[in-house]
Amino acid sequence: MRQLTALIMMLLLIPLASEAQLLKKISRRAKERVNDRILQKTDEIVDKGFDKAEQAGKHTASKNTGTSTAGSDKTDQPVPAGSYFPDTASAPDGNFSVYSKFDFIPGERLLFYDDFSVDHKGDFPAQWNTNGSGEVVVLSGTEGRWLAIPDHTISFPEINGKLPENFTVEFDLFYPAGLRRPPVTFGFSANPDPSKGGVAYKKLFYFLIHHAENKVIYGTNVYGGQGISKEYTANAMAGKIIRVSIAVNGKRIRLYLDDKKLFDLPRAFDDVALRNNFHFRAGELIPAPETPFFVGNLRIAAGESDLRSKLIKEGRWTTTGILFAVNAAGVRPESYAVLKQIASVLREHKDLHIKITGHTDSDGEEAHNLTLSRNRALAVKNILVNTFGIRASRLSTDGRGESDPVADNSTAEGKAKNRRVEFRKEPDHLPEASR
Repeated sequence: MRQLTALIMMLLLIPLASEAQLLKKISRRAKERVNDRILQKTDEIVDKGFDKAEQAGKHTASKNTGTSTAGSDKTDQPVPAGSYFPDTASAPDGNFSVYSKFDFIPGERLLFYDDFSVDHKGDFPAQWNTNGSGEVVVLSGTEGRWLAIPDHTISFPEINGKLPENFTVEFDLFYPAGLRRPPVTFGFSANPDPSKGGVAYKKLFYFLIHHAENKVIYGTNVYGGQGISKEYTANAMAGKIIRVSIAVNGKRIRLYLDDKKLFDLPRAFDDVALRNNFHFRAGELIPAPETPFFVGNLRIAAGESDLRSKLIKEGRWTTTGILFAVNAAGVRPESYAVLKQIASVLREHKDLHIKITGHTDSDGEEAHNLTLSRNRALAVKNILVNTFGIRASRLSTDGRGESDPVADNSTAEGKAKNRRVEFRKEPDHLPEASR
């Protein structure tokens, strides 16, 4: 009260001109304080959102996940404001029940993998080719690196030889919200080198995310009639990271976007020439779009693994198809189908006891990797017990960290092979020939 009285007396003694200036300063300072509070609250909300996304890590990659990025990205800084900036980070909930109908099983023999961790930002990736341009970038609010695919451009990984009879393709996809963006197309072509001759008038099979019609289309010729379309909230998915999964088994091809199976076409992949390449294409728009679309963590693998045969007859099965949260032990929900397959084998063979062993690549501290591998093995066990009802006493766990590599840790593909989970029969339950 005394302070208020003193302030009033002081104001009464100030000339009118000074009083006006003082009031102006007080008003300006009040506005500044309000703005400061608003910015502070905004920062808190944004930080909480990024923290949740980082903890759950459904679609992002880390240095020791099935679709991870190298640990060297820890020192990367986001691109400047006004560049490629996601509206929101993907906010996964890690809820396995959401993926209860997800039946995609990734191939096990890795044919190609790239998370762009060994490429410099601003460069076109070394293992890819293009008929135009593109660059490796960092997207604010996401982990790892991305390849930007700009307007009227084809970009594709250089795969040695044809794709096999059975294979899978997986990648992360991001296209910004609120901007004019190019059509997102990905698929297969008879042309082994689309940088020369493109894909027009060639034998072709592709999927197109059609923003204008808010749906997904598949087609067989760029300038010909298009095939079936499926309703999909393409515009609602803008600004979010989408996990794309494709399975090819002979002539059958299936497409999944996150947990949704959009296409299951039994005879659409009907030409061996389509196995010559897999590519991304940003269709031309006039006027040109304001931004490219982005892809990351591309994994192409042959679907040759027979879990039952290897685990029951050989006593051992290893997978890179179980994915984990960013630098953590949380199992990502798109691993549901793989874990369900393991659980079904355990249910069929009720006397089977297995040891689950986690492995990492060599990025990061050795002690941390050892702990991480053990925690991930334990996380797999807990899901088999709590989600699939397997008796805990049938499962033991271990972790080997980076100590048992199966490939060269100097390449992204080698690191991806080293990040794996191994399932092995306990010695008392091995067949005589394997003891």
